[in-house]
Amino acid sequence: MTAVTKPSFHLRGAVKAPAEIRDLQGWLIWRIEVDPVTGQRRKMPYYANREKRGGRNGAPADRGKLVTFAAAVNAASRHGFDGVGLALMPEFNLTVLDFDDCVAGGELNPEVAALVADTYAEFSPSGTGVHAIYRGGMPNKKSHATPDRWGFETFHSKGFVTFSGNVLDTCALLGTDDSIAPITEAVRAEYTRRFGQRERPDGASPSSERRGLTPEQAREWLAKIDSDTGYDAWLRIGMALHHEFGDEGFDLWDEWSSTGSKYPGSDGLATHWRSFGRSDGPPVTMASVAKLAGVSMSTAADPLEFEIVDAAALEAEDNARALKYQFRPMSDLLNSAPLRWIVKGVLPKAQLGVIYGASGSGKSFAALDMAMAIARGVQWRGHRVTQCPVAYVIAEGAKGFRKRVQAYAQANSVDPAEIPIAGLEAAPSLLDTGDTKELIRGLKALGEVGLVIIDTLAQVTPGADENTSKDMNPAIKRCQAISEATGALVLLVHHAGKDAAKGARGWSGIRAALDVELEVVKTEAGGRYLRLTKSKDDVDGLEWGFELQQVTLGVDEDLDPVTSCVVVEAEVNKVKTLSRKLGPVEAIVNEVLQEFAKVQLTGIEEDAVVAEAARRMAEPEDGKKDTRRQVAKRALKSLCAGDTAVYEREEDGTISVL
Repeated sequence: MTAVTKPSFHLRGAVKAPAEIRDLQGWLIWRIEVDPVTGQRRKMPYYANREKRGGRNGAPADRGKLVTFAAAVNAASRHGFDGVGLALMPEFNLTVLDFDDCVAGGELNPEVAALVADTYAEFSPSGTGVHAIYRGGMPNKKSHATPDRWGFETFHSKGFVTFSGNVLDTCALLGTDDSIAPITEAVRAEYTRRFGQRERPDGASPSSERRGLTPEQAREWLAKIDSDTGYDAWLRIGMALHHEFGDEGFDLWDEWSSTGSKYPGSDGLATHWRSFGRSDGPPVTMASVAKLAGVSMSTAADPLEFEIVDAAALEAEDNARALKYQFRPMSDLLNSAPLRWIVKGVLPKAQLGVIYGASGSGKSFAALDMAMAIARGVQWRGHRVTQCPVAYVIAEGAKGFRKRVQAYAQANSVDPAEIPIAGLEAAPSLLDTGDTKELIRGLKALGEVGLVIIDTLAQVTPGADENTSKDMNPAIKRCQAISEATGALVLLVHHAGKDAAKGARGWSGIRAALDVELEVVKTEAGGRYLRLTKSKDDVDGLEWGFELQQVTLGVDEDLDPVTSCVVVEAEVNKVKTLSRKLGPVEAIVNEVLQEFAKVQLTGIEEDAVVAEAARRMAEPEDGKKDTRRQVAKRALKSLCAGDTAVYEREEDGTISVL
């Protein structure tokens, strides 16, 4: 019999998977967590970005967060997760067999060994089970282990299966440790013995199947249904709860019914309840309740999504590896490695950043200036730089980019061929998983990359509604996936919104996801400056003034000069502020005016100033009238009054800076 060795799971070196499935966009990561309801230890799935997997398996939102095998291994290793797994999708045309409790006394059951001898098979992370993968489809079914028989489960179109890399000895001996065989007749025969029927077409399931919902999930569905619904619907809900939960479902039906005006009392419900389940016809299932609630049956957490860990196996696993969640003394925490920087105090070695500004502000010039300093390893505006290769996605204006590089090289007396910066003159779509995957492959082909600049975000999200999470959240998640796969900071060049005070254009969730944000501003007087508007783990508010200095590169065929610009240091053009002491509301309004004044000195809309100032003020207590706009308006009037005022209300109602 095949002997089993308890795996010592060190992700990068140990985990394996057949080559033909490594590039599937279906991999995730997992770790063991305690179920707060049952107290059982379960393997909980997460996406590579460390977001817990939820919602409907196989939905676009779910698929968009799954990654390749290599990206999953990298994410699990970097973030200390317990392993990686494959989320099964129907189009993969794969079936994974999960044999539970088939290892006794350190030996694999010979029946199981014979069943899986012709395909890739490995011991489960606990060491008490086996996973084998086949080409072809079988319905998702489960037969629990009994005292005298090992458990047998099939995964094809939902759930996930862990990969430990602890391949069976027989696989190595027979040369099947990197191959996936078609489903065999022996496997089909075992399926028939277990479930009493030949398998139905892939993904099919009987309409009478119980869903495996928890009472809490049923309550969530019931809360979406009017308890004064019609009699037939009310009765069908009771029947469905009876079918799903048995007698335990009565309390759910009674609890929900009691909120309606037609509630007959518990005794009245009990009369109906006792009649349920006696019909020979097909039962009413929770699919009826789902339809009334307007939810998909697949939105409930799937029991197959979690693997229950045997207590004995868990104890053995705990003894074999270090604690997952181990508290450390504060003295150790304080001695941890500090935050690392690409540009110290400006660009961290993190996942995601944005540099944004209005059209013509100079944001692409500023981004390139910083990128060149990083690639060369020279100080940027007095800040120490950690040299690293840079990749620049030139999604728009390729000709202009080439001229900017030439101008930088000429102004700084450097040979561009000696600077480790690579460009891609294309616009891969961050809304497309395949395109993102190809972009990652291209980046990895460069070798080490420390900074990836994508110019601009709009060009790599074609057709997206920038104001909605539906379109932009997947794009941001894919940027984070690029960072996870390459270890680089992804810096997006983006446009400012119509209202300068509200920051970058589009969905507010973009800013929430950022580790760093930089704003490029061109003032009405022609000055420019770069401002650090968000630094997740350090101080923000730093500002650097600059000018765009014209550089002549040569002449064209008509002997006209060919020019571009380079960034040169300049003073930040500060707007004068009031010298008198300001009240708390005046200080807020003045702060807003100062921000507007950096962009425009005249024509500042009063309503915009008042609205933004009111937004920054504390909300009124419950029950009290909201007077923030009125208070802000009075403060604005005060700031425009008197001989020392630096603001003036014009006849058209706008504000000017004197």
